[in-house]
Amino acid sequence: MFFSERYGYKKVKMLKKDEMPDSLRTRIWNALYRIIFIKIGNPDIQRINDTYDPLPYQLLMTLWGDFFGSDLMAFNKSGWFEKVGAVKTKYDQLKWHDIYYFVEFVVENYQDARANAVILKEIELTFNEEHAPYCILDNQIVPLMSDEERKEIERAQNIPDKFKPVREHLSKALNKWSDRKNPDYENSIKESICAIESLVEISQGRKGTLGDLIKNLDIHPALKQGFSNLYGWTSDEEGVRHAKFREPLSCDELEARYMLITCSAFVNYVIYKTGDDKGGKE
Repeated sequence: MFFSERYGYKKVKMLKKDEMPDSLRTRIWNALYRIIFIKIGNPDIQRINDTYDPLPYQLLMTLWGDFFGSDLMAFNKSGWFEKVGAVKTKYDQLKWHDIYYFVEFVVENYQDARANAVILKEIELTFNEEHAPYCILDNQIVPLMSDEERKEIERAQNIPDKFKPVREHLSKALNKWSDRKNPDYENSIKESICAIESLVEISQGRKGTLGDLIKNLDIHPALKQGFSNLYGWTSDEEGVRHAKFREPLSCDELEARYMLITCSAFVNYVIYKTGDDKGGKE
């Protein structure tokens, strides 16, 4: 936070989720340019000077051909500096949600883990300073949450491989909740509760419903009852998973967020409580 904001000379106002002011759009591009695209020049000269790095060139071609779906043959007729400018022109025309997808696409396709870590750090700093209602979690741009909430989700993404199906359900829940263009809150909730169902099945080594298996977990009765109630909410004929005979239950962002964070925290608690927290994600 800047001086004028810290001392009340400038009022802090969080952007709306679909706001993309020019300052935010430009600062995101500048971060990517400083870390990646500035390395692009004349590859022949760079080879002579032993400074050639093929990764930025590969990324630029991938962006043009796969992200934008544009003609690579026409693209190859221009110089590399002009290619960067052409990508920037298309970037400037993106809708707000595609700007965030652009960042995720870059990190997914740029084969330099150290550079990607720096990119994500700089982008998140930009979000903070521009008051964008987003943060970065598991290399994804998701709606803003507290540090404690993020830590629970991150911890649940790094549980031992014994619980890999649990991780996969939570990852799907995160993806469906955080999709900026087409969020799927109902199925996010389903994936969150499926993570708990997988957890108790793996913990007890047998198949069954959450309502039955959770009774055998060595946890406080109030916690058992609480998750039995949540399971009932998602499973009865008026619930999220079985709303076929009546109108489907209305699920919004807050409910999906609550389930994701709560189920992640419960996964971490049970794994620690049962002593299955040794090891980790490969």
